[in-house]
Amino acid sequence: MRDWVLQFSAVGPVGLNDQKAPGQPPRLINAHRNTPATAIAARPVAAADGVLHW
Repeated sequence: MRDWVLQFSAVGPVGLNDQKAPGQPPRLINAHRNTPATAIAARPVAAADGVLHW
């Protein structure tokens, strides 16, 4: 209850809205996250990959 009163006093009613917790920063950068999606979206080449379906 104390935290709510402090937030309300500092910011007003907007301070009572839920806010994202700070948490740990992500370990993967966007380039690393997009790599698997790019590989999955690309179709396999039978001559190079030896398969026709993933």
